[in-house]
Amino acid sequence: MAVVLSPRQERIVDLLRATPSISTAELAQRLGVSGETIRRDLQTLAEDGIVEKFHGGASLHRDVQESPFQLRLRTNVGAKRRLARELIDLLPEGASLVLDNSSTACFIAEALAARRGLTIATPSLEVARTLAQGGDRHAVMLPGGTLRSADMTLAGGNALRFAAQLHPDYLVVSVAALSARGGCLDFDPFEVEFKQAVQPQAASVIVVADASKFEAPGLITSLRWSQVHVLVTDQALPAELAAATSGLKVVVAAQGGTEKDRPPEAT
Repeated sequence: MAVVLSPRQERIVDLLRATPSISTAELAQRLGVSGETIRRDLQTLAEDGIVEKFHGGASLHRDVQESPFQLRLRTNVGAKRRLARELIDLLPEGASLVLDNSSTACFIAEALAARRGLTIATPSLEVARTLAQGGDRHAVMLPGGTLRSADMTLAGGNALRFAAQLHPDYLVVSVAALSARGGCLDFDPFEVEFKQAVQPQAASVIVVADASKFEAPGLITSLRWSQVHVLVTDQALPAELAAATSGLKVVVAAQGGTEKDRPPEAT
């Protein structure tokens, strides 16, 4: 059975992706919960083969360090599907858009099966694969680059040069964290550079992120709030974040029914 992570467990995995190991006390402080709560989460993650525990802390299991993307495809599935449905209602017929290589982008690609006639560029082979399952409903563009097998992303200089030449109607991205002070935060330098390469030429920038990203851990600012036009999320923003994003259009997706905890067309 596929492992389904809670939002807090996903944050633990994100923190461990950014550092070789971390103590239980630091995790508790960073996530604002008790040490006992962290120990229970680490025990669950260890039983699922995601982390390796040591006295007083944990590190990611080596296999997970090499392939974290599939974990994100199994996290917050219901919220990501609701956000994807909300997002596609914002896209007019015939629009051009860039989707990033996030797990949320895979759910957006899945939802786009209900539409046709869009032009979509992405560095993600997973996103392109999901779009291709709908046949020729959309024109899909991929960059050249070096394949990053951990998340099936075409990365490197060629991909960034491709990104800098795009002039889409919409740049649609997800991020690791939404910060009142830091803007949109990520961990991976290529993902940051890709977003920053497209943003100046995009007519509209849309950030799609569920409530687990509110003031979550993040390392690098990928987009400042002044560079974002629309934020699509699934819960009302906390006060400080609402103030920081007061110049944006904020769309809160309606709560839906029960969603199956499976990734898009899981393989």
